[in-house]
Amino acid sequence: MKKQIVVVEDNISIREMIEYILEDHQIEVISFATASDFRDAMADINPDLYLLDIMLPDGNGTDLCRELKANPGSRETPVIMMSAHFGQGQIECGAEDFIEKPFDIDDLISRIEHRIA
Repeated sequence: MKKQIVVVEDNISIREMIEYILEDHQIEVISFATASDFRDAMADINPDLYLLDIMLPDGNGTDLCRELKANPGSRETPVIMMSAHFGQGQIECGAEDFIEKPFDIDDLISRIEHRIA
């Protein structure tokens, strides 16, 4: 069965690059540009992993992570946070991993595949 991840990233260039790379690795991607778009669809999706940017135009990826970890239906699903402005030590939401931007593509794939294997 094909693995599925959700990407919440407001930067269209980064979002499209991540989509392209993951789809090339046979991973289905559902992506959102805003926290509100993600929240609107959250109940209808059950991915294998969430990849969340921290700084979003209408919210905060850390808040999304906390919501996911508080929800019985998604609390066990791995979350990877990413940011160019925050360090791993500044993120406290229960995420399983943190990737600093700019990121190495091979490292991104490796971390995702490790979490969804």
